[in-house]
Amino acid sequence: MDAAAANAFAISPVSVHRPTTVAEDFVTLAAGVWLLTGTYVDGWAHNNLHDLETFFTPWHALLYSGFAVCALWIAALTWRRHVPGARWTEAVPAGYGAAAVGVVLFLGSGVADFAWHSVFGIEQSLKALFSPSHLGLAAGGLLILSAPFSAALRTPARSRRELVPAVVSALLSGMVAAFILQEFAVFARHGLVQTYVGAAGGQPGVTVPTSSSILVALGSFFVSTVVLFVPVLLLSLRWRLHPIVPAALVLVPSLGMQLMVAMRDAWLVPAAIVGSVLVGVVWAVARPAPDRPGRLLTAVALSPVVFWAAYFAGVALHDGALSFSPEFWGGTLVWTGIEMLGLALLALKGGATVGAR
Repeated sequence: MDAAAANAFAISPVSVHRPTTVAEDFVTLAAGVWLLTGTYVDGWAHNNLHDLETFFTPWHALLYSGFAVCALWIAALTWRRHVPGARWTEAVPAGYGAAAVGVVLFLGSGVADFAWHSVFGIEQSLKALFSPSHLGLAAGGLLILSAPFSAALRTPARSRRELVPAVVSALLSGMVAAFILQEFAVFARHGLVQTYVGAAGGQPGVTVPTSSSILVALGSFFVSTVVLFVPVLLLSLRWRLHPIVPAALVLVPSLGMQLMVAMRDAWLVPAAIVGSVLVGVVWAVARPAPDRPGRLLTAVALSPVVFWAAYFAGVALHDGALSFSPEFWGGTLVWTGIEMLGLALLALKGGATVGAR
């Protein structure tokens, strides 16, 4: 091979996607928490304040300052890995490529959001979740917050303690998904499975639901199951999880939904806590691991069943009855279990596991 050919194939190992350290991932997560806090505070404003008339608000300042910190930190990580003569794209840390794209997407969507608000005004309630600029912001935030998880997938030699950033990253990413899909969030409201009847000013009673309300509820359970349990599945395909991990991954976003709607159904919080504890019990008993697919499938399929069962029980205790008959609430539990079982089977058939860690 001549010198020119040798130079063509010579790539400096220090210039191509060097991995981040655990400490660097923690800084990414700290900036991500700032960004996510701004996101949820902004969501609180859209859900509870009805006289929003300007783009320049304290909650937008919190949101976009959090983004600025994330963007500057990812730029700094890339800068310190850049080698003169190498391409800048090669200096992006391993697993952070999508996050770099997310920074660009978030920035562009932020500019678009300002223009959108200037033309169409400030969205309220459901409209806020269909705004194209808001969807772009959510997608960009998801790519940014998922970076430590993606980085951990590319460095499988890390110890379990060093995988904490991956777990937190999966949690924060799930909370972004929960935010943008909040109208489907089961723990945001209890009326999802209840149909009320009663005279004005009187105590409403529970009555039989309509077919359309049943289908809307089932769709909401499907979406919420994906939002809450897919992060659990993705982590469990790679690493053996302590039971606290899946319990926390489903509890924290559920509590976040109630905080964002000003705790209007605060009594649902105990139901979420009980459900998350039951998920942890399932994980402790089944002891799933990537190299034990049968146990993994069992835990993944049973987890949404016990979690949503706690929700139904909480609603029934609060209202004294359920609009859903046993066929409907029982069938909903089975459907969500089948949903996660199917997703887990597809992942396993695709060879997603890399061995227990």
